[in-house]
Amino acid sequence: MTVIVPIAAGLWASSPAPAQAPAPFDGSWMSCETYQGAEICEYKMLAQRGDRLCGVQRYFATNAYYEQRFVGTVKDNAAHIEKICGDPGSETDTYCSGRAPSGAAKVGWQVIDRKLGLCGGRLVDGGRDSHSCTGAGQHLGMPRADELGEQGPGPEDRAWLASCAGGAE
Repeated sequence: MTVIVPIAAGLWASSPAPAQAPAPFDGSWMSCETYQGAEICEYKMLAQRGDRLCGVQRYFATNAYYEQRFVGTVKDNAAHIEKICGDPGSETDTYCSGRAPSGAAKVGWQVIDRKLGLCGGRLVDGGRDSHSCTGAGQHLGMPRADELGEQGPGPEDRAWLASCAGGAE
């Protein structure tokens, strides 16, 4: 028995681990432009685990930045965003739990039906079932970013993203 156990253990150790399916939405995406002489950068940082997708985002509108968190499902090469919370703006009117100012009327998750897709290495709103991969749409969206640096989410949002990807919200 002592001879068989080390041989079997050696075989198991040398077998490659099962390959995980690639997570195409996983990572950071950013686009920047100049507005009134200042660089304005918008980003999405996504964590995809299987078909679960969690994200944090920041966008600029009406002379202000808006930050949100969202949760969705990846299916058929599109990410279906199902719920969102954060700074009230064009994406949501519901603050995230634990981040709302005193007396906020809406706190928690807001149901949303939005899609994200990938086109030519860029993250685009609307998924691949829209015009996102044709004509001018090929140049829209956000390119993948290796590092967001100071422009990216803070430690609290990064911790939430990791927790969400693990199944907690």
